[in-house]
Amino acid sequence: MGEKMATRKEKMGFAFKRFRGFWKQFKRSKRGVTGVGIVVFFTCLAIFAPLISPYEAIDPQVGREKYPYFGPVTGRKIAGSLCKPTWYKYVPWVPRGQVKLEERFYNLIIKEYGLEFQLFGREGEENATDIVLRLTKRVATVESITAMFPNGTSRDLLPDEWKLDPMRPREISIVKRYPDGTRFTVTYLTGTDVVENIEIVPDHTFTSSESFDYWTWQTTHPELVSVNYNSEKGYHNDGCIEISYNPTGTLGEKANVTLSRRFEYPYMEPPRSFFIHYSICVEGSPDSEVIMNIMFYKETETEPELFPLIAIPKQPGPYSHDGITSIRPEVIQNVKCSPATDRIFATAGNYTFSVQIIFPEEKNVKVYLDNLDCVIYGNAFGILGTDNAEPFPRDLFSSIVYGTRVSLIVGVLSALFSTLIGLFLGLVSGYVGGIVDEGIMRFADLLLVLPTLPLFIVLIVALQQVAGFVSIWNIIIIITFFGWMSFARSVRSMVLSLRERAFVEAAKAAGAGKLHIINRHILPNVFALVYVTLATSVPGAIILEASLSWLGLGDPRVPSWGKILYDFNASGTAVAMGLTEYWFWIFPACICIALLATAFILMGYALDEILNPRLRERR
Repeated sequence: MGEKMATRKEKMGFAFKRFRGFWKQFKRSKRGVTGVGIVVFFTCLAIFAPLISPYEAIDPQVGREKYPYFGPVTGRKIAGSLCKPTWYKYVPWVPRGQVKLEERFYNLIIKEYGLEFQLFGREGEENATDIVLRLTKRVATVESITAMFPNGTSRDLLPDEWKLDPMRPREISIVKRYPDGTRFTVTYLTGTDVVENIEIVPDHTFTSSESFDYWTWQTTHPELVSVNYNSEKGYHNDGCIEISYNPTGTLGEKANVTLSRRFEYPYMEPPRSFFIHYSICVEGSPDSEVIMNIMFYKETETEPELFPLIAIPKQPGPYSHDGITSIRPEVIQNVKCSPATDRIFATAGNYTFSVQIIFPEEKNVKVYLDNLDCVIYGNAFGILGTDNAEPFPRDLFSSIVYGTRVSLIVGVLSALFSTLIGLFLGLVSGYVGGIVDEGIMRFADLLLVLPTLPLFIVLIVALQQVAGFVSIWNIIIIITFFGWMSFARSVRSMVLSLRERAFVEAAKAAGAGKLHIINRHILPNVFALVYVTLATSVPGAIILEASLSWLGLGDPRVPSWGKILYDFNASGTAVAMGLTEYWFWIFPACICIALLATAFILMGYALDEILNPRLRERR
């Protein structure tokens, strides 16, 4: 037993000594060290993805189970669609403040039922579907609208030939009908800024009394109304705001109480949207109806400007929930602007988010408010912005981080499995020979002449039709099945040479069997090729998986770099706005694919320089 332990320690010591010598040689290769560094970086990204990325890569949400209006397992979206990176605010050439913009449109005259209709489309878009010129920004001042007619002449439209509705400051109506194919150039002034999300309520679930202290309240009848924190009457039997109304006689007017949360809006451009959530429970007699008003106030030099959003009557009963957005019809009607944010947040300033409860006369009532939240969504978010997925836009940085896992898993496993299969078949084919060699090599030749990518597309589409989707493991199996042939031929050629060597003949003369000779004499001499092939096979698998995902043939449930490219291509953003406008959606994924593939290639070159005797002698 002691001798075996000593022998094992000696073997481990010898293996460690060999590895240390190999690492000394490997460190001399700048390409190899660079490749290892890049691979280690992406490996750390993959392992620590949940710590590095604060959001999920697919359907990211905030506050699951904390917004009852959406259901027990759904939260609110993290940001608006097509947000830019937040660090844009530090870039000097990104415009901020008042800017002059130009947008171009064309008209299309269609005839239906004996009538002519004039539709408008944005230049670059194929279909004209709007009855107005729909601008991307809110209009502060229209400087000019120029019409270029099909005959080549042009002129500025007169003020009575177009109309800007104050309720819709992003839409310009063209009063007259112009010849089909007329092109319009709108020059206007607008405010632009890098607008980040603003979470007005720090703790909307009222988990502690400190969260209640963020709110201020005032009432018309302080002797009849009390507002307190209740730690047990919340929707989940947790904290909430308790409002009690106890009238002592006939008042002649309805009492009310207003809860307020003050905040600053520091941007020159209106936000994309806002979202308000609340849970309310009313206790009292059946006819004790209260009215809840939700509103914004803007502080001015004289009186605060009021923007009433919605008035909601509430009857006594259990908790009810609602989610209010800036595009809700009642909100647009009350604010008298679409979108409502264009009027409410027209300029920077100090604002107040308020909830007012109006009580019935001569009725004792208790109102419990819980899950009271207000979030303003801007046009900038995170390190790399967001895509346009609905209803939950995805954080592109999180997609990049989690996509590292897919690329590494597919690349490493596909290369490992295909290399092992090629090694086994190459050893058997080269040493056994005869009909076995002929059969394996002809089958390899058959697979080599097949067009790989078109065949992959056919196989994956067939799998989609049968199973309904293609998993990442299906892709690994397919890449493995079509990736072993070249390595098997290389191993076979080495084995054909090795089996004629003197040490193999000596082993045969000593009575060694085929498996023993392959395992103890042939395999160690071809194993150096395994390391090189393993490293150089990974890039092909990574690029192939990215290509399939880019074509929409990947696993839709798994975030990958190829899926990011597919989403960008399918969105039509490149056609509508160009690559430069949303470069952060596509270029980071392309750079990551190229970097990781290049890293494994550099490692393969470094291994080849060390393990290949010809290159080693040359050095």
